[in-house]
Amino acid sequence: MSERYLHGVYLRLTGVIMLVIVLALAANAALSHRTFEHALAPQMAKKVATVGASIRSLMLKSYENNLDFKDMFGLEQVFDDVRASIPEIASFAVTDPQGRLLRRHLALPEGAAAHFASARVLAALATPELVPPTVRVGDQFIVTLPIVASDGALGLLHLGVDANFVDDMVLEMLLDVLVILVVALFFTLELLHFVAGAKLEADLRALGDAFERGAAGRFATPARRVAGQAFASLLALMEGVLGRVNAAYRQLADDVLAERRRPAHERHGALAGVQAGVEALGRRFGFGAEVAERKGDEAELARVRAPLFLFILAEELTRPFLPGYVKELLVPVPGLSEQFVLGLPIALFMLIVALAQPWLGVFCERHGTRRTMFIGAGVAAAGFAASAFAATVLDLLLWRSLCAAGYAMVFVAGQAFVLEHAPPARRAKSFALFVGAIMVASICGPSIGGILADNVGERATLGVAALLALGALPAIRMLPDPARETAPSARVPRLKEIAALLGNARFMLVTGLAAMPAKILLTGVCFYLVPLYIVSIGSSQAMAGRILMTYAVIMVVAGPVTAAWASTRERMHWLVGGGLAVSGLGGLALLAGGQTGWVFLAVALVGLGQSMSISAQSALVGEHCEAEIRRIGEGTVYGVYRLLERLGNAVGPMLAAGLVVAVGYRQAFVVIGSAVLVCGLLFIAITQLARRPQVAPA
Repeated sequence: MSERYLHGVYLRLTGVIMLVIVLALAANAALSHRTFEHALAPQMAKKVATVGASIRSLMLKSYENNLDFKDMFGLEQVFDDVRASIPEIASFAVTDPQGRLLRRHLALPEGAAAHFASARVLAALATPELVPPTVRVGDQFIVTLPIVASDGALGLLHLGVDANFVDDMVLEMLLDVLVILVVALFFTLELLHFVAGAKLEADLRALGDAFERGAAGRFATPARRVAGQAFASLLALMEGVLGRVNAAYRQLADDVLAERRRPAHERHGALAGVQAGVEALGRRFGFGAEVAERKGDEAELARVRAPLFLFILAEELTRPFLPGYVKELLVPVPGLSEQFVLGLPIALFMLIVALAQPWLGVFCERHGTRRTMFIGAGVAAAGFAASAFAATVLDLLLWRSLCAAGYAMVFVAGQAFVLEHAPPARRAKSFALFVGAIMVASICGPSIGGILADNVGERATLGVAALLALGALPAIRMLPDPARETAPSARVPRLKEIAALLGNARFMLVTGLAAMPAKILLTGVCFYLVPLYIVSIGSSQAMAGRILMTYAVIMVVAGPVTAAWASTRERMHWLVGGGLAVSGLGGLALLAGGQTGWVFLAVALVGLGQSMSISAQSALVGEHCEAEIRRIGEGTVYGVYRLLERLGNAVGPMLAAGLVVAVGYRQAFVVIGSAVLVCGLLFIAITQLARRPQVAPA
């Protein structure tokens, strides 16, 4: 029974469960959309009818004061004031008792005259205390109110509601339902993986190992078996058989040994041959007990995914609304423009994460992964809670610094935990589990954060983030914290080593021309420009969250595919350069238009480009810097690479802020995209020229 077969069994079980969940969620989305569509228009009509009743009362009072109903002065001003407070009202009209148009304001829909004179509408004059049902006429919903004075019917007031406004609200609700569907799907996958996935896969592997031992003729009893396995009864039955076989072998060996102790004249002549046969039997079938070896425990790895997911989810909740929240807390900062101040919390967060990680690696080495992760989650939770009560942007900077320190501690400790518990042969797969938790949180966080910010406010959403970070603490406490095995101690890169790498053209080709521009684009465009620009064009923070979710979804879907392509150095070069070019085209997409759809396209292209280049970039560091890795160590080379990469994260928001001040939002997208596109083309050109064989002079 091969591991691939057992993994296929697990995937099929997961697929069946997810199919049922997807069908249920899809049915819920369809029913919710139908409910919204049927309920929203009447609710809107009630709101408009309330406003119309106020206008009707004003008209009746004017009529009672002997003003001519047909020539009331100042009615258009009243209509303008109402339209300013309720922009969804698209038209106003007043008709006489026969349905003839007396006054109109703004554009009436096609077919309005026939509707006003219809018998069904005129019949409303008989019941002035009731509001007739709302009717759609052309591109408007018409709300009609009869105007009846004490001496008879005067006419009817008609208010038109833009049907597109209602449709847009239904679409917004539908998008929220779809977002929740996607989030629920990924959250269910995460929960399924935590509750059963990794454990079931490990149990299937244990069962497969048992079958393979039997098929190979290895009858030694396992050194250890974790209690509570899914196939515990079957494994116990198999081990019982193995135990009886081993007991019979031991009895046979003891009998032969006892026979050997007898006097020579009493021994059987064939005893020597029997003893040799028993020893050969023991060697052939490996009777006895296996020696316990602990080179990694994958069952423990699954336990780190839950606290990582909860903690990263807390930070991702803030992505769509943080710049807007900073804007609410703005105070004048001498020497800095408003746009720079808006980018400061994001830049400071990224800078602290970049600079703290080398030192935190040493801290984690000394104090253990569980303790480091626990402290980090607690510090970040305090930062989120304090951010919710921030009074100005200046104290928000302090609280976001706490969040950054906590984030760096949890991130470093999570990586170290994977290194501690991952079997060497499966380390890459184990890191995929670590990255998977981050990416799923990146899908769920921004979309839910945007919806929460629009409905309950930014401060309450930061409170939710604090609760999520606190919720990670019990899960962290459940993690094992064994004594660390002897290993090369973590250390901070020396300044001399950093300087040597900064002067290395091959290292800087990957880092300075690829990794840093990619991170500048990511934080400058996705984390800074998108949330602010979306709100500036009249859209919502929920829409910003949906757009940012698109980036994460594309990364999750396309990342494994592009990583599989990065099998040779040549392909890596094309993936890195091509990924930068595609990301740059995302910024250029706003040349075609500034509507929300173009921002969606821009972020989708950024996600696709990042998914193409991110895996290949890390691999190319090792490919281009083999001599440096041999001389100063892989940890140092990659430590400097990560440090510079994260410094790019810190530069992105400030560069974007400067461009917004200089040229505006849309042009900032275009400038950053153009620069990254040029970096991608240069990277391809340089790497392709370097591959050409040098022709010796004649």
